[in-house]
Amino acid sequence: MPSRYYFSRSALPALFDKCRGEVERDVASADYFATTTDLWSSRTMEPYMSLTVHYIDADFNLKTKCLQTAFFPEDHTGQNIAHGLREAMAAWGLKEDQLVCMTTDNAANIKLAAEVNGWMRLQCFGHRLHLAIENAMKDPRIGRAMGLCKKLVSSFSYSWKKKRELAVAQQQLNLPEHSLKTECPTRWGSRQAMIDRVLEQQKAIAQVLSSDRKTRHLSLT
Repeated sequence: MPSRYYFSRSALPALFDKCRGEVERDVASADYFATTTDLWSSRTMEPYMSLTVHYIDADFNLKTKCLQTAFFPEDHTGQNIAHGLREAMAAWGLKEDQLVCMTTDNAANIKLAAEVNGWMRLQCFGHRLHLAIENAMKDPRIGRAMGLCKKLVSSFSYSWKKKRELAVAQQQLNLPEHSLKTECPTRWGSRQAMIDRVLEQQKAIAQVLSSDRKTRHLSLT
């Protein structure tokens, strides 16, 4: 049987090289391309920078390929990001004179990086939409409702007993056996999904909370 050493030193590297070669050939066939990039941190707070390329092939099909998500330990200054992006593009054989534009968020350092490299930059529509919705929801009434929903979801997320009781209540009330969803602060759609799920399960949630004096106050009114 193949050993762990074989998979880590032979099989997986060969699979990576084969996949990378296919992607490089596809990307090289594009006359022009656009890119998107973002900086983010892993759950262990390690910094990374991603690069995705978009282009139209010979059959006029839009292609999108995430080329890399690379460890980026340098300070996130505009100059360092500009240098890192240039290195990333060069590593994939992408020529700057074929770059139509780069889509990013509105962070000052990424804006400076595009300016340093002399690249056309487009603002991310999804990011701007998120900011617009966040500004529109700065209302104390909405804040109270969101705070209650998050406390409600947390009370079920950290209690196996409540999860079990919720499943029983869903069966008794003939409701979909769905778990509650939590909110991601940087994704406005996750807030909407959290509210939808709470409203869908409102009767089951109320039934579970009514039997516990400590969490009864979380019942929706």
